[in-house]
Amino acid sequence: MQLKFFLAGALLPLGLMANPAAEAEAAAADVMLGSAGEALEARAFSRPQQCTIVGGSSTVNCRRGSGTKWSVTRKLRRGTTYRFWCVKSGECVTVNGKRNCGWHYSRDLDCFVNGHYTDNRCTAARLGGCGGADDDDAADPF
Repeated sequence: MQLKFFLAGALLPLGLMANPAAEAEAAAADVMLGSAGEALEARAFSRPQQCTIVGGSSTVNCRRGSGTKWSVTRKLRRGTTYRFWCVKSGECVTVNGKRNCGWHYSRDLDCFVNGHYTDNRCTAARLGGCGGADDDDAADPF
């Protein structure tokens, strides 16, 4: 009888360590859904992302803050690629019936561009939030 208890006590921890559900949960934790529903691995995110200015006229305003009331610090040329670090929620801008409230921050230029004007490499899922009370991501690039 004591042999049964000894074997059960010795083998139970080994059985728990071989639990495949724990590995599946860990793998699932490394995957997030992007803005278009694409699966993105969390560890694959890297800052900065190289993103091209699209839309607008020949230039797009890069502003001191995340809204059109902030001063324009520079004008970015359409077709040019810049490094963006994060997305900050701000004033919503509507272009052609589509609303975008995300402002992409370039640390190199120290200014924000509305998400309408950056290509699809600059998404909230890929960049993450800039940190602060209105962002889920606590990473702070400033």
